Amino acid sequence: MTYFFILGNNPSLSIAEIIHVLSVKEKNFKIEKVSKQILIIKTKKILNHQVLQKQLGGTIKIGQVIEKIKMADLKNLTPECIKQIMGLIPLNFKKVYFGFSIYNLIKTTKESSQTRPVYYLVKPIALEVKKQLKKQGISSRWVTSKEKILSSVIVQKNKLLVQGVEIDFLLDQGEIWLGKTLTCQEFAQYSFYDFSRPKRLIEKGMLPPKLAQIMINLASNKPVSLEKLVFLDPFCGTGTILQQAVFSGYRKIIGTDHDKIAVLNTKENLTWLKDKLKKSFKEIIIFQSKVEKISQKLANHSIDLIVTEPYLGPIKFKTAAVNFIIKELSQLYLKAFSEFKKILKPNGRIVIIFPVFKTKTRQQFLLILDKLKKMGWQIEPVIPYPLLKDPVIKITDRQSIIYSRPDQRVLREIFVFKLRI
Repeated sequence: MTYFFILGNNPSLSIAEIIHVLSVKEKNFKIEKVSKQILIIKTKKILNHQVLQKQLGGTIKIGQVIEKIKMADLKNLTPECIKQIMGLIPLNFKKVYFGFSIYNLIKTTKESSQTRPVYYLVKPIALEVKKQLKKQGISSRWVTSKEKILSSVIVQKNKLLVQGVEIDFLLDQGEIWLGKTLTCQEFAQYSFYDFSRPKRLIEKGMLPPKLAQIMINLASNKPVSLEKLVFLDPFCGTGTILQQAVFSGYRKIIGTDHDKIAVLNTKENLTWLKDKLKKSFKEIIIFQSKVEKISQKLANHSIDLIVTEPYLGPIKFKTAAVNFIIKELSQLYLKAFSEFKKILKPNGRIVIIFPVFKTKTRQQFLLILDKLKKMGWQIEPVIPYPLLKDPVIKITDRQSIIYSRPDQRVLREIFVFKLRI
């Protein structure tokens, strides 16, 4: 089976998450193609795409590649090509909804002169599909967008996954991977469980739930029941990471924060979540603690996973103050890792965000990696070595991935750590 994954805004992070989740779950898969928009993999087994879609925070769509067709056949709308496209359309409805999305597999910033004409073929293809369906007595509606890609919102709101199909043209040099979308990211669910929570502190720079989900997926590295693992966020804030841990299947969850208000906010948000999900959260523990004293409240080597975003410093800052901010935060992080060493199990992992301060001239990092190494910590690669040479992959020299939005001055640097044994 050949599947394609439509990647989120940070392709490197999306790819890292997909590969990590599949490595834990499936083992036997091969990467076929990578671009800024798409990851194509081949598996020996059929993937449970619906479960996988719900688990992945950085994947917009999952689809199946059905055929490879020649670019020339599509341009000429040959009978064989139309037959292949029609083969993707369900014929067991009185009315069928269908749409097209065009993605680029070619690793160039500009569209290839070979693929550009494909964008103008969508209308004649759609008209031919409607004609063929009409001959079979089936009513149809062609779902369109101003963009070359149908968003997950359009796909779901227009019944393409329940009473029709989204057909995907994955453009490569001289050929097209023809596929159909199987699942889309649940935009409505992410939005509801983000914006409807009773406590949201936007002024402090909230962690996006999708990023929290990606981090959680990068943390687990063994195919065991998540219900048995002890999960910790020692800088829980308003509980975004803890919420996503619940959705991921963790039950033994601990959240701490030095700020009393943050602890109260987390508790209120989790109470709200419990009511919405109608579940018991008996094994979730939330309490106030400074990170440098957390080992006094948790047993030695009792934690399986730590996923967290510590305090990243002020959102707005003057360039002259950056060195002082970095010095203060470096001390916080070193104290945290000293405590983590006491409470984490030998094979435990940490997924953590470091701040990166963006000034007009450069990016400034926390320069504590050498000290962490001396403490016994080692950085786990987030991307398999063979893929690092691919121009699509953007990994820092520090073996981290940077996550940011265009207007941000404090960027997020994502690391995975484990203790050397």
